[in-house]
Amino acid sequence: MNVWNMMLLAFAAEGLGVLIGIVLYYLFNIKSQRVIGMLFGITSGIMIAMICFDVLPHATQEGETILMVIGVAIGILIGLFLEDLTDLLGNGIGGKKSKGVQTGIMLLLGIAIHNIPEGIAMGTLGAASPETIMQFAFVICIHSIPEAIAVAIPLKAAKIPMKVVWGIPVVLGAIMGIGGGIGFMMSQVAHNFVTVILGLAAGIILYIVCEELIPEARKIWNGRMTTVATIIGIILGMLLIG
Repeated sequence: MNVWNMMLLAFAAEGLGVLIGIVLYYLFNIKSQRVIGMLFGITSGIMIAMICFDVLPHATQEGETILMVIGVAIGILIGLFLEDLTDLLGNGIGGKKSKGVQTGIMLLLGIAIHNIPEGIAMGTLGAASPETIMQFAFVICIHSIPEAIAVAIPLKAAKIPMKVVWGIPVVLGAIMGIGGGIGFMMSQVAHNFVTVILGLAAGIILYIVCEELIPEARKIWNGRMTTVATIIGIILGMLLIG
């Protein structure tokens, strides 16, 4: 696999997942908070399983454990920065737009910013472990479906033109593709560098899952089934790896 194939795979994984989510929402008009909350829970669980049982083990195989820990620590710090950046950009949105448009744009900003480290994780894993990259791409695709539904809800309520909505998968997919290319090229620099980058990407994604996705799932549907769905997601992720 070369860098262009990696970028194309990352673009397809994210773009297809977002497209499926938008189509499902507009086709079936999904309004059940329980269903959306459970979808967020399942994808959160799958992400946790893939990071803990695939990405991090690969990081330790590629180099020293201490380098992986350093990478995770740096990733968490970057996650904190990305969250502050998302909040800053969201607060900068003018009040002239409707509430639905503001909410949709804030969600899009958050997803777009987080797609870069997720793409880096995907690109690095693609270089370090080509045999598992398709599994990770599948997880990215599934993970993008509930996010797309969450974005589509306020945009549809605000009556945003469909030609704008259909452009979202292309934009988010392109950002993921860029991240994938960066991760793939960075992993070629040095052997130990792969360990640090895998740890860094794992730290960012774990922070995003624990700080945003799981709380968002609980916010959407604060019921026991959201927790059950997260556990099911972890088990599904382990089965996908196996």
